[in-house]
Amino acid sequence: MKSSKYKFLFVLILVLLFFSFFSSFVLAAERGLETKYPKIPGAPTLRATSTLPEYVVYFFNLSLIIGAIIASVIIIYGGIRYIFSAGKPEALKDAKSRIFSGILGLAILFSSYVILNTISPQLLSPKEPEIGPSTGIYLINAKNEKLYIAESRNKISFDATLIEFISSSTELYSVFVSPDKEFDINKENSTEIKNPGAGKTSDDPAISSLKSIYFLWNRAGVYLYAKEGHGTPPPPRFFQSSAEYLGDFDNKTKSVKIKDIQGQPLYLAFLFSEPSFEGEEGIGAAIENHCSLNYVADDVSSIDVSRVTSTIDAVKTEGEVIFYDDIDCTKKENSFSLKAGSPSTGGGSIPMPWLLNYSKAVDFNSPVSLNWEVLSFEIKGNYWVMFNTKEDLGGRSQIFKKEGCYPTLKGTHIYHPHPEKWKPRIAMVFYSPR
Repeated sequence: MKSSKYKFLFVLILVLLFFSFFSSFVLAAERGLETKYPKIPGAPTLRATSTLPEYVVYFFNLSLIIGAIIASVIIIYGGIRYIFSAGKPEALKDAKSRIFSGILGLAILFSSYVILNTISPQLLSPKEPEIGPSTGIYLINAKNEKLYIAESRNKISFDATLIEFISSSTELYSVFVSPDKEFDINKENSTEIKNPGAGKTSDDPAISSLKSIYFLWNRAGVYLYAKEGHGTPPPPRFFQSSAEYLGDFDNKTKSVKIKDIQGQPLYLAFLFSEPSFEGEEGIGAAIENHCSLNYVADDVSSIDVSRVTSTIDAVKTEGEVIFYDDIDCTKKENSFSLKAGSPSTGGGSIPMPWLLNYSKAVDFNSPVSLNWEVLSFEIKGNYWVMFNTKEDLGGRSQIFKKEGCYPTLKGTHIYHPHPEKWKPRIAMVFYSPR
């Protein structure tokens, strides 16, 4: 009876220890590994990103250690009983049995480890999979050694003969390699190497002399090229927002390319011959694969970049632009409202001849010729407006994008009564989701 009580207490203690130990792991997992797993010799350190094989190996090693400790305790306990059981045959027999059981347990544990290690050492020490870079390129030399390059870099001292592309062509369009230690985006001494696809290589002769490299990422936005037909080198200039002045690229634009993301608002670029979105002799426009430099060929100094939706989608939105014949957004005799995709509600007619010059841009705005003098206007919602002093967009332009009342056009770039030609003759209303 007494022996049964001891056995019951022993089993109860083991159960309590097991659940207290197991609960610590569960709570640690629930708290995002707030409590660290104890380090186990021969087992990988567990983290939030650990894989299932790592968990298996960890708990296998943990079980071996716990089993070895228990077996050792049993042997020690049996040995103590053996020492103090002289003259007690039954006690000696029980002590020997315990010692034998402990030794047998250790032998089984050791054998299981040896057998598994013999069959497949990887089961006991799995290697974490090597996760290589997912973007960029490798430079490869004649010894097949690799140098990873993640982005544009100068001062490269690596004798490369090949370039292996890690990124796909939808992510990285091309790279430009230069023999100069400092890559100069204005020079034409670089060579463009287009991305043939992820995992593929290029052995272009220019690679052997590269000292700097420039990455042309395939991102949505506006690209200005210094050569016609999107020719390179040098690399194009990339814009996702407006620029009041093009700096060292002033008056160098020969062609324009637009890249969009399917299902999202399109990029629209207006190009001006003067800084701050001004110019005396008209503008250029680019949207989708359509570009009309028209009046600003070889003479682009600033660029306005917007995201727009087609007039078909814009007509369903809230907001409008209201034009007035008096200051402070008030009406003397005339006013009318306009939203992209809808005809004006009074006081304007849509000009047609210039549409052929700007082709696709007209699908994203409602142009209206101003038959009377507009002195103020009000923008409601996500609309914006561009004025020009000539109906063919060959005059001065000015863009207004902030919501609210514009109390007067007098004194602006597009309104100078003397000479009379400096007055708004056309308005183009666009819708840009924000």
